Amino acid sequence: MLKVSMMIRLMLLIMMEGALMKAVMGEVYTVGDSNGWSTLVNSSYYTWTSGKKFRVGDTLLFHYRPTNHNVVQVNKENFKSCNITAPLKTYETGNDSFTIRGTGHYFFTCSFPGHCDAGQKIDIRVLKTYSQTTNPHTNVNSSTTPAAHVAPNTTARAPRSVATTTGSNCLLMIIVVVSIIWVAMWDA
Repeated sequence: MLKVSMMIRLMLLIMMEGALMKAVMGEVYTVGDSNGWSTLVNSSYYTWTSGKKFRVGDTLLFHYRPTNHNVVQVNKENFKSCNITAPLKTYETGNDSFTIRGTGHYFFTCSFPGHCDAGQKIDIRVLKTYSQTTNPHTNVNSSTTPAAHVAPNTTARAPRSVATTTGSNCLLMIIVVVSIIWVAMWDA
């Protein structure tokens, strides 16, 4: 009976840690889902982002054919006007990963001629906090581009500033220690 009780507690502990790990590690989003990063016909990336709430720690995956597309990170003004002459960063591998390291706006487009004007551009808004009823695509007025980390991409330059994730690592350590103490207490 003791072994069955211990197994049940251990299984509950593993399930709780799995849920907490997901919260700590962040979500992984494939931009455009199955369509990937492309010039979508009769669609827009605004529609793709409308149902999502992006948070610090989430990762954006850009999948595309590098002979047909690329990804350029731009500022707000250049995003609105589709001006790709001064990108903040350019990605060209066809399989680029962008991890959100701060709150604010992230603006991306494709620098191939006509692609931005055709709708191949995306505004990722990351809020500090929001309630369950708040739409993350409203009530935000920020023209700054937060620090971020991109990997793997050998053609892009290293980011100028990378925010640390010490808080997430600390939270993970606390979860592990509390879990060990909890299991030990139940065994006593």
